[in-house]
Amino acid sequence: MYKRVIIKVGTNVLTRPDGRLDVTNISHLVDQIAGLKARGISLVLISSGAVGAGRELLTVDDSFGDVARRQVLSAIGQVRLMELYRQLFAGHDLLCAQVLATKGDFRAGLHYDNLHNCFRALLQDQIVPVVNENDVIAVTELMFTDNDELAGQVAKMLAVDALVILSSVDGLYDGPPGESGSHLIREVAAGDQSVLGFVQEKKTSFGRGGMATKLRIAAQTAKAGIPVLLGNGRRRNILTGLGRDQWPGTIVK
Repeated sequence: MYKRVIIKVGTNVLTRPDGRLDVTNISHLVDQIAGLKARGISLVLISSGAVGAGRELLTVDDSFGDVARRQVLSAIGQVRLMELYRQLFAGHDLLCAQVLATKGDFRAGLHYDNLHNCFRALLQDQIVPVVNENDVIAVTELMFTDNDELAGQVAKMLAVDALVILSSVDGLYDGPPGESGSHLIREVAAGDQSVLGFVQEKKTSFGRGGMATKLRIAAQTAKAGIPVLLGNGRRRNILTGLGRDQWPGTIVK
């Protein structure tokens, strides 16, 4: 049984096809996370979705560049996203705490120590730390590839028992997901480069990363002794069986 986990939830789990927040699915995820907390599992939630939430509230003029547009949408959307989490977790008598980070915070030094100490203080029974990249100031060299990379860094910082990465697919397939003849690969060794040949180039609609990024981060994290569980965040009750023998996705270890 895993006692300390990082759960990363991607944009396409949190939003509908039109890019607006999928409140129903977010609520279901919060219910599952609250259930894990009730079982005594210590966890951190890495949540995308700020830009999507901002897109729901505001149409940014085309005169803005891509970086400025992302900054504006994330600044507005992060407030909306955290308010939703606050309300949903409050229904389970839990508090949520916002933690925004950049790549520079994980370089050795004072920022790293401060962030580490912050997480340690927040990992109390009634608190769920909700982490996202600080898109308002994270540009160029300060940017993570996506929140998968951020999740891997937090997992290693806290030396957790497992990292769970939830997207809109069940895991790694040996062919195009959803097509006849494609099979889910249940387990991947951290050093197995051959599986990269199965990765499809297509990304989901609103996310920044893709399966190639997930496998790269999963391999790096698994080599540090932390298994990575890839799964479908839209599968009902996917987190309920966390730590049991059969994970309904791909495990990299």
